[in-house]
Amino acid sequence: HMLTRKINGKKGAEMCIAALVSIANVCTANNTIAILAVGPLAKSISYRYGIEPKRSASILDTMSCFAQSVIPWGAQLLIAAGLAAINPIDIIPYLYYPFLLGFITLVSIIFYKKKTI
Repeated sequence: HMLTRKINGKKGAEMCIAALVSIANVCTANNTIAILAVGPLAKSISYRYGIEPKRSASILDTMSCFAQSVIPWGAQLLIAAGLAAINPIDIIPYLYYPFLLGFITLVSIIFYKKKTI
């Protein structure tokens, strides 16, 4: 598959899932649509690379929330900017939580080690 042929390993697969849902969210400006659009592909990637379904779902959810929160044409920023009578882009430097969420999610992908009992 063209979107997944460069994946090499579990971490690469998780990064691919994160990137795909983020891109879909940027294009649609809708978390639900992005997750529904990327979900079947994420499930296939997860199965192929041995990623637990709950981990794949977590990556889908957190990265779609991150993307939705930082795009100036997303509902959250449009509403906040409208209420404050400012440009949505002016809010972006103050979005500490969404950027922290995205950063921590990427760090968790890079350093994740499955616990074995």
